Amino acid sequence: MKKRNSLLVVLLLVCVSTFAYKAPIKFGKVTLEELEMTSYEPDTSASAVVLCKYGYFNGSDLKFKRVERIKVLKKSGTGYAEFVLPGRVSDTFRGRTYNLVDGEIEVDKLKKESIYKERVTDNLYRYRVALPNVKVGSVFELEFVSMGLPTEWTFQRSIPVKLCELILEESTYIDFRKRMVGYEPLAISDGKRFVAKDMPAFKSEAFLNSRDNYITKFEFDLQSVSYPGHYKSYTTTWEAVNDRLMDHEYFGGTLKSSAGYISDIVKEIEAKDLSPLERTKAAYEAVKVVNWNNEDWIFTSRNNLSKQFKEKVGNSTDINFMLLHLLKKLDIKAHPVVISTRSNGMLSPFYPSYEKLDYTLVCATIEDKEYLLDATEKELPFEMLPLRCLNQHGRVVTDKEGKWVDITPKFKERETIFFELNISEKLDLEGKVSYSRSGYAAYDFRRDYKEYAGEEDYLTSLESKYDGLLIKDYSIENIDAIDKPIKDTYNIELKNRIERINDMILINPFLLETISSNPFKLEERKYPVDFAFCRNKYLISNITIPDGYVVSELPKPIKIITPDKSASVLVQHQQQANKLVTLYKFNINKTLFLPQEYEYLKTIYEQIVKKHAEPIILKPNTDAASL
Repeated sequence: MKKRNSLLVVLLLVCVSTFAYKAPIKFGKVTLEELEMTSYEPDTSASAVVLCKYGYFNGSDLKFKRVERIKVLKKSGTGYAEFVLPGRVSDTFRGRTYNLVDGEIEVDKLKKESIYKERVTDNLYRYRVALPNVKVGSVFELEFVSMGLPTEWTFQRSIPVKLCELILEESTYIDFRKRMVGYEPLAISDGKRFVAKDMPAFKSEAFLNSRDNYITKFEFDLQSVSYPGHYKSYTTTWEAVNDRLMDHEYFGGTLKSSAGYISDIVKEIEAKDLSPLERTKAAYEAVKVVNWNNEDWIFTSRNNLSKQFKEKVGNSTDINFMLLHLLKKLDIKAHPVVISTRSNGMLSPFYPSYEKLDYTLVCATIEDKEYLLDATEKELPFEMLPLRCLNQHGRVVTDKEGKWVDITPKFKERETIFFELNISEKLDLEGKVSYSRSGYAAYDFRRDYKEYAGEEDYLTSLESKYDGLLIKDYSIENIDAIDKPIKDTYNIELKNRIERINDMILINPFLLETISSNPFKLEERKYPVDFAFCRNKYLISNITIPDGYVVSELPKPIKIITPDKSASVLVQHQQQANKLVTLYKFNINKTLFLPQEYEYLKTIYEQIVKKHAEPIILKPNTDAASL
């Protein structure tokens, strides 16, 4: 009898531990109050609000259930009815949209054809789900059941969250680690149950590397799986991540696979008798015959890349592994570098994460100097990394333990502009505009330029971008010479840029380069400003003043420099004979500014906007008229 009572107590304890927390939401039970809701009082600007988001991890069957219900308040909020979710092949979905029509609740169910599944790897899929008939006033909900923990659980979104609750049961089978990210506190956090109430929307702003680094959330990583007769360790340390990658068929397996497909390129480069650095540069350019399919991924498409090379197309790791194969054949020491791209959030040296890796670079070592390379884009010069890869640091993967490497931009964004213009009798501007672009400015120009159908298409687009612009002639130098600055020059006519008030003429000398709004609008920014790379802009504007006019008054100059000289702006105007000369210099000399430096940047941009809006006033030269 005592044994039966003891067993009953144990069962009751198990039930209490499992069912102590009542789910705050039940799929299909939408209230009339939710449908009649027209605004969210804590944030009346919100286009939509998450009424409730609930996640439950069952420690026994290892299934994770997620239910999310959202209310649409404005037309722009309808976009939140489209979900992109990572998952497994066995995952299941239910979805419904509710609308109030003539006092009655109408329900539209999610259909199979609105669930699109694409394979990312053998075991991982990406689901795209679109709820039906969503409009202003709708309430929609999605239930998603998957095997295992998600890679992350967000308590905060770009819209406010009224209630978010997560239940994590303990499991005898798996051991996982969760990492808390973000600035907003949780209302309840007792080790198993985590609740956020009235979570404010995350306010994104310019020069943010990724909101995923700063929204309030948990990031999960599987550490080990254990059941009778089996134990496997996964992400206990970064060294374990290194080993796991090297054991993967489409990572380590690809590295060790045959590279016969590049034998002809090897012979061509070896025949030139180049230095190790020149061999590396030649290999880098040779791999660019393969076109990137715009897919970022940590693994190759298959463990032998001959098909991708033959078809001249592959994902980011396909192409960079081709470069690795080629460098090793040329006796250049080289290893893969795994990273998390900017949009995916930063890697933490203290929290090993296999799931957060989504891109591979190449690290070539020549005479003890390391060169980080990415061969995915033809417009990238040697050692230039695209913006998506500039995310502070990456992890070199080797046959041993691997190591960290800093990702420091080797290039800046440099742009120099010259205006040499005359004011015509009709008060139009005529003359020459010249640009010199190097570093990331040249890279961006080349990428944009190749998207046009041809010269005429490019010029038409440029004229439509600036009201009143007519391009009479132009030339571009070094468009294909990616190691040289681009120099583009335009003979132009510019209308409607000069204003006459009585007998005075008002002109803005910044013309095509005017900055009209401040990218920094928050009263307080809690996260850093990340420019990714340093920036230098230099503008000289020479405008010939019409006969019979003089400058009435020049705007006052400004010169602002932050205390550590990391950012500066200079604006000054001069009259030299019959020319109006404007000088503008703007420099960002470091890539990362801490929140406490935000006010400096905001002030600098405020002054730039103010000075760019100030016209210079010309008046009739009464002295000359009296002669």
